[in-house]
Amino acid sequence: MQKKQLMTAAFLCCLSCATVAMATDSPSTSTGKDEVEAFEQMFGQGPQEEDVYRADRLLLTATGSLKPVHLAPSVASVITADDIRGIGATTLDEVLETVPGLHVEPSGTGYFSSIWSIRGIHTSTNPQVLLLINGVPFTSSYQGSRYIGYQMPVAMISRVEVVRGPGSALHGADAFSGTVNVITKDNFEINGTQVGARYGSFDTSHIWTQHGGQYNGFDVAFGVEHRKTSGDKDRIVERDYLHAVGAGALSNAPGHLDTWNEQLDSHLNLRRENWTLHLYGSLQDSSLGPGGFQAVTYDNRVETKSLLADLAYRNDKLLENWELESRIYYSYIHQDLFLQFFPAAFLNMLGNPIYTSQDGGLEAGGLYKGFRNHQLRLGVGAKSYNFGRDQYKNFGPAAGANQFGPMVHVTDPAHIYIAEASRTLWYGLVQDEWQFARNWTLTAGLRYDEYSDFGSTVNPRAALVWETRYDLTTKLMYGQAFRAPSFSEQYVKNNPQTTGNPALTPEEIETIELAFDYQPTKDLRLILSLFNYEATKLVELVGPYPQAYTNYGEQEGRGFELEMDWLLHRDFRLRANFGYQYSKNKKVEAVVPDAPAMQFFLNPSWTFLPDWSLDGQLYWIGDRHRAEGDPRDDIADYEVVNLQVRRKNIANHWDAAVGLRNLFDEAGRIPSPYAAAAPGGAYIADDYPIEGRALWGEISYRF
Repeated sequence: MQKKQLMTAAFLCCLSCATVAMATDSPSTSTGKDEVEAFEQMFGQGPQEEDVYRADRLLLTATGSLKPVHLAPSVASVITADDIRGIGATTLDEVLETVPGLHVEPSGTGYFSSIWSIRGIHTSTNPQVLLLINGVPFTSSYQGSRYIGYQMPVAMISRVEVVRGPGSALHGADAFSGTVNVITKDNFEINGTQVGARYGSFDTSHIWTQHGGQYNGFDVAFGVEHRKTSGDKDRIVERDYLHAVGAGALSNAPGHLDTWNEQLDSHLNLRRENWTLHLYGSLQDSSLGPGGFQAVTYDNRVETKSLLADLAYRNDKLLENWELESRIYYSYIHQDLFLQFFPAAFLNMLGNPIYTSQDGGLEAGGLYKGFRNHQLRLGVGAKSYNFGRDQYKNFGPAAGANQFGPMVHVTDPAHIYIAEASRTLWYGLVQDEWQFARNWTLTAGLRYDEYSDFGSTVNPRAALVWETRYDLTTKLMYGQAFRAPSFSEQYVKNNPQTTGNPALTPEEIETIELAFDYQPTKDLRLILSLFNYEATKLVELVGPYPQAYTNYGEQEGRGFELEMDWLLHRDFRLRANFGYQYSKNKKVEAVVPDAPAMQFFLNPSWTFLPDWSLDGQLYWIGDRHRAEGDPRDDIADYEVVNLQVRRKNIANHWDAAVGLRNLFDEAGRIPSPYAAAAPGGAYIADDYPIEGRALWGEISYRF
């Protein structure tokens, strides 16, 4: 806490210094002019080299306007389509694992859905990271985050913007520990037609086609991709729930984790003059890992249909000094889950919960540039959340005399797994980017959200960005964020695994960050980010089955992230990052379980011949602790090495690549959830094995 107070004092001190320069907007008083000149002489000069080689990637997510990453008022990473090809990634999860301080792993509690763990904020269902597609939230109101089993293939991704730290002042709920904004390709980036295919181990195939062009005044970009995998059947679980309750003879364990997946994704981007339309649709059918009761079965699956549509208008000529923006959007997610809780020989317990999440919103605002040295962003918006459900099952009062026989349709609201729900949201925001002195910019913002079921919340942020030298940028940032409980966390009932809690209150977080972005030469860039946060009212499942959602967590954390991008030779680039975090639950004075305290990523890239490249990746995950009371040893560290060779411009039209993932067949483990009632601390006590070695080949053609 003392460190946090010191950082807060330093932040307030810098803001106090900033206010000295307020006279910048009032040059008529000689005293104010003298103060500004004195300030610039002391802090604003630096070497007179200007930004001769600061060619940085642009970031949209931090402020709503494009800004170089080193000047953005946030700690952020931008991963481009070239980067994605370089690491051989096929899913968004694989892309995000390269980001410092962000770890991706399946959730044993959440049907093996991916957890995006940022800086130790790591809960079983992980709704604390907001996913945006082209700037529009894409979340399920049932989960409060990405839908169960969500995957996104990467062929149509132009870039991924990841902001670590709170973003509610701009993006509202769920931008709690971080924000991931996926920007899809436009027609100029595709520029013609491209087709490609990849095939590899575990019967994994990935086929895509995309086209971009201009037709009758429209810019058109279109893409379709199909991805399918049978999963690694060598991921063996030795013992499961049935062994723990003395029914091992009826268990499917030893048996493999069920991780098959198939999906079809499509994107359509249309632009004409000031209007832009984005459509993103997905059909997905996937397995559910170890299932909800940690019993190895092979009949769990979820079928998902989803659509995200948004129509945006932007005009910077309609009113003087204004860039006006508005958007209307709609998201639809329909999930049909088929659950076999146990092997039929043990108990033929079946469930088929169904839900439909439909959200829609309207937002309007603009950027005003009429003030000297200021960019003022204003915005208002409204959003509706609507949730419908249905269910079939063969157990409980709804099944009557048909217990564990054929499933029946549940029509009585008293017996269904969740109540229907809806909520509305109104919000307004203001943000000012103020360059109050040469090389100094203060970004301050505030957003007010009014929920129909929770009341209001106010979330501020402030960031001071100082171009300390032509090669060094220093940032000091403060922010607050919140997350409203999802409908499942509030209203789930009649469920053998979880139960909701209508009395839940929103999660809250307060974060202070200090970052240094140093580029001493055009070939070397180093970034150091330090953070300290305190989160309260975190929602987590606690207790024996059925576990109840509770505002259980009060968590504080601190740590740092170090990044390097070094072009050692014109043909050899080395990227690396290291993240460290220490987070503890203040209620029980215990380290937050399962989240890695340390992680390291290394990415050498060598262009050894014209159009030939060799790329490698090393991922090291270390220092993961068990939950308080879990008798098992801490989770072992592991490292995974990937390798790929790529040949571009074969006959000017073809590209080809071949690669290996988990080159050395590392036997890493993913933590299984602690269960106090289970012998050994968990129903699957030996955790889940990671995916083994996989070979793949890829070919693509453009015309």
